[in-house]
Amino acid sequence: MAEIKYIPVKKLWQHPDNPRKDLGDVTELAESIKVNGVLQNLTVVPLIGEITKKWDGESYRVIIGHRRLAAAKLAGLEELPCVVVEMSEREQLSTMLTENMQRSDLTVYEQAQGFQMMLDMGDTVEDIAEKSGFSATTVRRRVKLLELDKDKFKKSEERGVSLFEYMELDKLKSPERKNEMLDYIGTENFKYKLKQAINDEAAEARKALWVEQLSTFATQITDKTGYKRVNSFYTNGEVKVDRPEDADTIEYFFFVETWGYIVLMVKDEPTTLTPEEEAKEREEQLKQERKDAAVKALSEATARAYELRADFVATVSAAAIKKRLADIVALWAYAEYWDDTGWLTEEEIAQATGAETLAEDDEDGEDDAAFTLQAVTDAIGKTPEKALLRMIYARLGDGKSEGYFRSYWNSYTMKHEENEKLDRIYALLVKLGYEMSDDEKALQDGTHELFGEATDE
Repeated sequence: MAEIKYIPVKKLWQHPDNPRKDLGDVTELAESIKVNGVLQNLTVVPLIGEITKKWDGESYRVIIGHRRLAAAKLAGLEELPCVVVEMSEREQLSTMLTENMQRSDLTVYEQAQGFQMMLDMGDTVEDIAEKSGFSATTVRRRVKLLELDKDKFKKSEERGVSLFEYMELDKLKSPERKNEMLDYIGTENFKYKLKQAINDEAAEARKALWVEQLSTFATQITDKTGYKRVNSFYTNGEVKVDRPEDADTIEYFFFVETWGYIVLMVKDEPTTLTPEEEAKEREEQLKQERKDAAVKALSEATARAYELRADFVATVSAAAIKKRLADIVALWAYAEYWDDTGWLTEEEIAQATGAETLAEDDEDGEDDAAFTLQAVTDAIGKTPEKALLRMIYARLGDGKSEGYFRSYWNSYTMKHEENEKLDRIYALLVKLGYEMSDDEKALQDGTHELFGEATDE
């Protein structure tokens, strides 16, 4: 058994590499120490001088017991019970890290820093996994978090963000976008903003491919004045450009629109319009471009909101559904009464229940018998509440185009439009625990900044 030695508090020093950077409030612990004393000894190592590289014979560095040391100082104790051990720097760090993790005292970022220090000292990911009890995958993911902005990360930890939420950032490639998401993680806006960032990143990648292919025979321009349209490509579609047969004799150009299209152009013939007519034509063109950009942005925002709603319906707990079962059935009954529901396809039914899709018609025209009552019962399993919610939600007809705006062909104005059906869906989902993002709320009440786009008549 290790010998306990009482060491003066003034000779005990906090370890500079202690993974736990914030010891927290030790006031309560100090009061307890005043009454009961220190009930558990500290673990210390001889303090080797940075200059002399020798031990002075009386100073020690704490390995286990940093909070007790801080509390003892606050309580006015002069000495503490300690066990003196011999450890390499690598062993010291490993011991501190493991001890803090066993107590769940470290934040995710502190764990990541501790893992990185162990890696720097020569431990492998597998070594750390064995010592810490975490999987090798978890160790790697935590270390990867150190690539993020330190100050933003620490601020996000104050919102109680889980490791799973931080892992969601891996869906992004851009370090800048990941750091931007740290402003939203842990809030009701995170899922919406993350989905938007993922979509934007994918759109930029597709746009780059379009530009690469068009650049093989056309020149990119930044001003369309003096050019006329030959063709246009929607950048969200398949990246496929057919080189024009006359590309060797005709000079082609392309212009990247802000609203998701790339326009293939050639030089325009000299115009017969007056300067005033040219200005008016250009103004009309600019208005249409602003409207197109606003329509695209609102359509994308509307689709993102739907995807969040659908994701929530697919993952909400059975317990939450049971608690609000009356509200779910009431909304269904209301929608059915007012004929505000849609027909379900075989695929939607199979997806809602979890059963396999119906097989193709047999030669005699009869459906395959695989989709039986027993098959559906087995698929629903022990959580029929989830299947019921998914069925009703599908029946309500929510979709990517279900939103709060309308575009009129004879107007450049983007109109906010009430949507009582979607309001009722949102009201139900909120009761089930759904958190609307600020963007969703603004789309719903008409205050979203996108409604200010293309408002010139």
